[in-house]
Amino acid sequence: MRARRRGGLAFALAFSDQGLSALLSLGTTLWLIRRGTAEQLATYVFWANAALVLGTVIGAMTTVHLYRLPPTAGRRGTERAINAAHLSLTLLASLGTFLVVTLLGPPFGLAAATLFVAGSLIGLHARALAASRGTMVHAAAISAAAMLAVGAAIAMEAWRSQSPDLTLLLACNGLAQATVGLWVVWRLCGGLAVADLGLPARRRQLVLARRSGWSLLAGAGNEVFTRLYIFVVPAWFGATALAALAAAQTMLRPATLLAGAFGAASRGPLVARRHAGDTAGFWRILLLGAAFPAAMTFVAGCVVALLWPWISALIFGGRYPGLEAEVLLWTGVLVLGCFWVAGLAGLQALGQLRHLAQAELGGAALCGVMMLPMLVLFGPRGALVAMMIGGLLQVVLLARGIRRGL
Repeated sequence: MRARRRGGLAFALAFSDQGLSALLSLGTTLWLIRRGTAEQLATYVFWANAALVLGTVIGAMTTVHLYRLPPTAGRRGTERAINAAHLSLTLLASLGTFLVVTLLGPPFGLAAATLFVAGSLIGLHARALAASRGTMVHAAAISAAAMLAVGAAIAMEAWRSQSPDLTLLLACNGLAQATVGLWVVWRLCGGLAVADLGLPARRRQLVLARRSGWSLLAGAGNEVFTRLYIFVVPAWFGATALAALAAAQTMLRPATLLAGAFGAASRGPLVARRHAGDTAGFWRILLLGAAFPAAMTFVAGCVVALLWPWISALIFGGRYPGLEAEVLLWTGVLVLGCFWVAGLAGLQALGQLRHLAQAELGGAALCGVMMLPMLVLFGPRGALVAMMIGGLLQVVLLARGIRRGL
């Protein structure tokens, strides 16, 4: 009974963390839809996804190894080596972002994107550190800080009847995540010695780097699958087309919270079932964690598509009408995503990174191959059709990998 209560509390805190992050993204997007321009919305989507791409790549070499460590004792040395590696790569990514910003023209060339990317990378790592230690309250604190900072900026602009200042919003978000994220790392790792650059730590980093090949391939494959349209659609059809796809997805984001919370809170129970040899219990957790969020997402997508004329007129201020088809396509993508989250958690709990990489690369390759013909046939919405085709293959390969791992 006590274990169930702890599991329920962990899930509730993980859901809160996911909810705050989703609320932050939803609030920013809605503000830009109602008061901003299509170029501002597209720029926000571009940099938000660029930060996630970098977070996945860097996390595959560093953060992912935190999940293998015991929750409390016996992890300090490896943890500090991982922290040092992540901070070093974050610095390099920030410098690279600064160089890209100087080369990009309007609307994507915003100087505040450098601070936003750096803060996002620190926040992602600190939240993963908290999750690996089972202290989801610290992860939620990072999301809450970013939401409060950006919310205050939006409230100030609304009170003054100002148009959105995307530079201000990105800067507030990045600064809040960086500040609270560094505090969480300091708090959990025992003071100033949060990162170790000594010889033993560098040896640990080399060992972890050699173990990161499959996770890096898996992360790269997932990012190609998930974010390819972010860069292809505006290059082909312009920023306005990307803004329309982002607007169609906006009202569906709360429906994905259950899947995200399951992914954050399920790894401990799945590892416990694995070590206990409880194959049936392992599958039961995965199927419940995939099917329930998928059903809720499907219902939410149908309702949003049905109510889209009202949403466009009242919530979006008369902007982005006629996106019912895009909403339904996004619903299909997100329903498959619920099963992907469950498969990802299952393979990580089993330590089957090779099967994970194969599934991610297979789905990404099919999505990439289908992207061009789907865009030719269906225009910008064809990107979502390509993602559904690749996502279906991805889920099949994940299930096969789990079956083999068990």
